[in-house]
Amino acid sequence: MIPSQSLAMKNDILKQYVSARSALLQEKAQLEARLQQLNHALGQTPDQVPPAVAVIPKSPTRTVRRVKRGISMKAAVLEVTAGNPMTKPEILAAIQKLGFRSASEKPVRMLDNLLYGKNPRFKNDEGKFSPPVRTARATGTKLVAKAAKSPKKRKMSAAAKAALSVVAKAR
Repeated sequence: MIPSQSLAMKNDILKQYVSARSALLQEKAQLEARLQQLNHALGQTPDQVPPAVAVIPKSPTRTVRRVKRGISMKAAVLEVTAGNPMTKPEILAAIQKLGFRSASEKPVRMLDNLLYGKNPRFKNDEGKFSPPVRTARATGTKLVAKAAKSPKKRKMSAAAKAALSVVAKAR
């Protein structure tokens, strides 16, 4: 690129900036004049006008989880409900006593997700939750595993198939 062309481009950009800035300053002056008119119509003097509220950005906060024991909510709920079924408030109080700390303002919502979410891992009996009955994989027994599988398709004997085909042809 030739230096004279780049200088011309810089001058064009500078002219665009200056014109945009002057347009913005002119618009600002118009808005201030309109604001003075509105204050006059409302009967407010300049010293009565409340100052503009500055928006202070929220500083990032550090979230703290599992402060005391480093236990997860699921493990804590399994531990406290192992002995006897409990209601949600009882579970929440027990896991907090156990040492579970949540960064959430409403840990009940986390507990709801655990108890009612997809594939709930806890048995609900009239509002009291307890750990589920062990599954076939957990117990390892073949009988329970067979019962958990979908039923097998029935197979028809050759003689029965032949009898049905004779009846169907006779129709």
